[in-house]
Amino acid sequence: MQATQQLSNEDNLRLNVLLAQPLRAIRINESSMTVHALTEQGEAKIVLNPTLRDEQYLRLVRELLSLKITGSPGGYPVFLKRWTRMGHADNTLEHMLLLGEPEAIISVVYSPDISHDIGVRAWWAHPTTEVAMRLMEYPAVASGELGKELAEYLMEFLPYEEKQLNIVNMVRLCLQDKVLITEKQLLSLWSRAKRKNPFYVGLLHADPQQIPL
Repeated sequence: MQATQQLSNEDNLRLNVLLAQPLRAIRINESSMTVHALTEQGEAKIVLNPTLRDEQYLRLVRELLSLKITGSPGGYPVFLKRWTRMGHADNTLEHMLLLGEPEAIISVVYSPDISHDIGVRAWWAHPTTEVAMRLMEYPAVASGELGKELAEYLMEFLPYEEKQLNIVNMVRLCLQDKVLITEKQLLSLWSRAKRKNPFYVGLLHADPQQIPL
């Protein structure tokens, strides 16, 4: 039986209408059973009306997304094999942003190189610490408008990070360009570096002129 036949008629219609327009990214809020889409005009959302258990219904939704985007209902695992064979082409990355799969977004941000635009879409689709840190590794992203937003996010999350290596990398990433953080934030990092080694190691990666001696 086709996935579209198992979705409620209303959801099937609304999802097909949504997918008929140019989309930049899709994310699914599983707790609220809502499909969010980033379009050229802004954000759109569809609150689902499940006819099955949530987990089963979301699988059907993702199968429909995959069928429309890739031509196969197999979803991210099948698409990943094609992606690996074809190489990391920009249009393929764009397709992966439309699958509603967090793991697909993770694969996108671990690509050899991505543009600022792809970074913006990936961050919208899956705004997590791992994604923020990976995106900040790309000069095109870090030097763009998104870079400041990601640096602000990492600075806010930094006090709660427990893994020392992550602390080192967060500090390093936020200090790769002096415009990413404020003077007050820099002084705060320097103050912590005097008490905690990971902060100090992160500061060592920065431009020496940024260290407030």
